[in-house]
Amino acid sequence: MKEALLLNGSARLKIKAMPFIKFRCVAAYNDFNQILQTASEVLQRCLEPTENGSVKGLIYGHIQSGKTSIILTTMALAADNGFNNFVVMTSNLNDIYEQTLERIKGALDSFQVFGKTEIRQNSRTTHGLPLALVCPKDPRRLRDALNIAQRSNWQNQPVIIIDDEADQASLDTNINDQNKPTSSVNRAIVDLRNSLNSHTYLQTTATPQALLLQDSNSAFRPDFVVVTTPGTGYVGGNYFFGNNNFNNSDHIRLVPDIELDRLRNSNRIPDTVIQSMLVFFLGAAILRIRGNSKKYTYLLHTSFRQADHHLAAVLVDNFKNELTNQLRQNPNDPITGVSSSLRTQLENAYNNLQQTFVNVPSFNDVLAETARRITSTEVIEINSVTGEGIRPNPARRHTLYIGGTKIGRGVTVKNLLVTYYGRDAQQPQMDTVLQHARMYGYRQNELPATRIYLPSHLAQRFVGIHESDNLVREQCQYYHLPIQVIPLMTRGITPTRRNVLNENTNRITYQGGRQYFPSLPISDPNILGNQTQELDNILSMDRYCNSQQPYTVTIDQLLAILNFNYKTPGASGAWNDDLIRQAVQALQDQSRYQNTGSLVIVNRQANIGISEDRNNEVGAVLPPHDRNAPYNIDPNDPALLMTRNNGTLDKGWHGVPFWIPVIRFPNGNYAFYVNES
Repeated sequence: MKEALLLNGSARLKIKAMPFIKFRCVAAYNDFNQILQTASEVLQRCLEPTENGSVKGLIYGHIQSGKTSIILTTMALAADNGFNNFVVMTSNLNDIYEQTLERIKGALDSFQVFGKTEIRQNSRTTHGLPLALVCPKDPRRLRDALNIAQRSNWQNQPVIIIDDEADQASLDTNINDQNKPTSSVNRAIVDLRNSLNSHTYLQTTATPQALLLQDSNSAFRPDFVVVTTPGTGYVGGNYFFGNNNFNNSDHIRLVPDIELDRLRNSNRIPDTVIQSMLVFFLGAAILRIRGNSKKYTYLLHTSFRQADHHLAAVLVDNFKNELTNQLRQNPNDPITGVSSSLRTQLENAYNNLQQTFVNVPSFNDVLAETARRITSTEVIEINSVTGEGIRPNPARRHTLYIGGTKIGRGVTVKNLLVTYYGRDAQQPQMDTVLQHARMYGYRQNELPATRIYLPSHLAQRFVGIHESDNLVREQCQYYHLPIQVIPLMTRGITPTRRNVLNENTNRITYQGGRQYFPSLPISDPNILGNQTQELDNILSMDRYCNSQQPYTVTIDQLLAILNFNYKTPGASGAWNDDLIRQAVQALQDQSRYQNTGSLVIVNRQANIGISEDRNNEVGAVLPPHDRNAPYNIDPNDPALLMTRNNGTLDKGWHGVPFWIPVIRFPNGNYAFYVNES
């Protein structure tokens, strides 16, 4: 039986042949080793089966990239290595819950798998076999799971809890209201975890902003992070929104906002929506002619108002019927039965698809195939009013989904060809916008027919969100730790919903073009230690002989200088040593700066004092002139301006010299969202 040691050379746990798992994965078989490596890395950081205590981990995936495969493989490895007790918490939405339950049942043959029915009925377990309780995030069902755990004596056994889409529903939505108890799902999860003497709590999501911004003492802030790697054939933000050159994009089509008032007063959908639907039908026909017999889907998001969903669904259905009637006038030669205006629109759609397909069948052949199959089309309005959701196995050849929030997180939209965003939220949230990116996924086979229609400002927003996500992902991957700084690459967007973040510790700061310094620098020699001498060596006259002159350095060199603590603990102000370092690290990871910054030695013999008018803190470090780009620094690169203060007693200090940093963030329409706890 083949064995492979886990990562980091540790023989603590071994990967055996994994008899517990029947692997079904959206990725190619060759990607299995990557999935196995990632799952091994997760398990390596879990609490050992013989240990008491708890540990929290985050599996940081990509939208529709196969995180479930990582979960399943981790569970199988854990069962091979002494774990028998598992709780998988997933969405309370029935379609997502059933999707998760079926995947676990289909993959883990040798596990007992209890769904919510068995959990509610407190079904009997078979001793000695791994048991997975697949539980929706519903307080009653979570209490039922707690009852099974207590009855089965889990409090004295190792348990792995997997919280799928952990940034949704699990967090305390009453965190800022001291007059309310913690929200019910949050409380039920905490009660379950507190009942166990040994457990690992694994959170999974592709949008961890809300988790990373939890307070440092939160039971929901992860202790470690494992970043996953998508498999072969994945297309996501890097592919669609790696730059903002939309005019030359194969797949992005810029459209105006849908004017909702006009839509409500009209009996016809906008021409751009018509064009997107025709591209969908003709693209599906080309794929079928080439031998792909899948059932294809189209997604239209008009607004967040359910009344608008219904109106859009009616108008889309009306056009679908009109199109069907005209194409079916003469099924053998459908072009003869369509109006001149529709013919022009069909030709435009065909020409659009020629940009991405190679050796496209003739226009007549594509139209004939469209006419043959178009009656097999269903329009479905998806929201809480209709009760409809994304169907795992659509009945018709074409499914046109019209809706809002239920197209979001966790739902796999199979064979999605065309996505149309008509509008977006007034105050968009980064994680919500990302979760609506249902066009991401393993879609290489359908890529020539894939189109994304959206307004220019929303396309730019996707670019900024994608860039931010990449920066967060890179830092988490490098450190394997949760960061506390979320870069906001465009203004007007927040990382996540405010009601799950402590408003006393979270805020926007470190804005582009602004300067920051510690309002009360460390001057106590007992705390400074050798810091001044070490900085004297780094910033020596031999290296930087000219004061008030910018030197071009790498951002790595800036970080080496910032790798000291400068702020007196407990002092006010925006400067936070750890957060400043994380923000500058985020700049280093951006290609636009090419790892380049400026360093200025402002003064080696300064006599800056504490100001009584400033609550006994420093009022200013730099002279008042030319603060926007002091000392001729390049305002488009990060700059660090260092001042050596004499620290004399008469100025309110401790009688020893110390260095004061000023960081200037490069110009730009960005900021950072930080948790200061």
